[in-house]
This record gives sequence, C-alpha cells and structure tokens, in this order.
Amino acid sequence: MPVNITVYSDYLCPWCCVLDIRLHRVKDEYGDDVSITWKSRPLMAGEVPGRQISAHSVESRMRAGMEEEGLFNAWDENVLYPSSSMPAQIASKCALLQGEEAFERFHNAVFRAFFRDCRDISQSEILFSLAADAGLDMQRFSADFQDDERRQEVMADVEEVRSQYEGWGVPLTVIGERMPIEGAAPTEVYRRAVDVCLKEQPS
Repeated sequence: MPVNITVYSDYLCPWCCVLDIRLHRVKDEYGDDVSITWKSRPLMAGEVPGRQISAHSVESRMRAGMEEEGLFNAWDENVLYPSSSMPAQIASKCALLQGEEAFERFHNAVFRAFFRDCRDISQSEILFSLAADAGLDMQRFSADFQDDERRQEVMADVEEVRSQYEGWGVPLTVIGERMPIEGAAPTEVYRRAVDVCLKEQPS
C-alpha cells in the first residue's frame, strides 16, 4: 500500500514550488510506494486588483531560486502581480477532473508559468492557454471552470487544513496522514518520513 503524501499549497508561493520539485524527486525514487495528493491552500482567496509585487515576494522568489536553481526568475516590478490565488486553484481542480496525468501536466505548467516565465496566473486566459498546451479537453475544462462547485472544492480544502492544522504555515505536507511538515524541508526529510511509514506497514 503506498504512503500517501498530502500537500496543502498555493501556486503563488515560491516555497510550494520548491516543495513540488523535492517531492517529485521522492516520487521518482519510490515509485508506486508513494502517492501524492495536492490540495488547495490559497494565500489570496480574495481579489486585489492592481496589486504590485511586495518586497517580501521579491525576497522569497530570490531565496527560493538560490535553493532550487533554474526555475525562478525575477518579476518585473513594473508589471502587476497576480491579483488572487483562486483562479489557478480552481483551474487545478478542473484539470484533476481529467485524471492524474492531466493534473500533473497542468500543475507543473502553472508553477513554471509563474516562477520561470513570470506570467500572471490570476488571468483566466493564461490558465486556459496552459491547459490547452497541457493537452486538456478544453470544452470540458471551460465548462468546469465556470462551475461554482470547483470553488467550493477549494474552500473545502481550506476548511480541512484549518480544522486539522490551525496555525501551520504554507506549504504544509502530511506524510502517511500523521506526520505534518511545514515549509519546504530538504528532500532527505521527506525520504526519512516515507521510510518510517513503509517500515511500519504490515509485511
């Protein structure tokens, strides 16, 4: 039985992107012994039109780029920053409806678009372009994106993590449904946690 890794994250969080890179390494190493479930924890559930990048976000992108090279580029401070986390979170729920592989392609594309290519992933037209490039069924994706049920799914994830892990930061990873790890820890931390869970499974 695979060890499930549940991740509560947001596409606007550079440390969630760092975590994604590290968990992909773990998945590549452990194969079918590990499954990863991504859940929503939007940093900005509301809408802030005309938002400028903050000094904190500038620093966070820079620090994340120092830890995982090759993906993080500086944001042009003359360009508006994403106004909300919700569109990307909703779009990821739409992608998941088309299967795990479709979700994985879209999920990775959103992180790359924001942190490498510096695209505004709060804009629906950009999300639709990413979905098309990821090979999603666009008629279905569009219909699902308009369905308020996807927003409700995002908010259900928010309530879930709030009720179980009040006060924990973003990202939050839960290994084997019982070992929470805050932030983007070194890859070895996740390996050790998975090993503990595998050893405890009945033979």
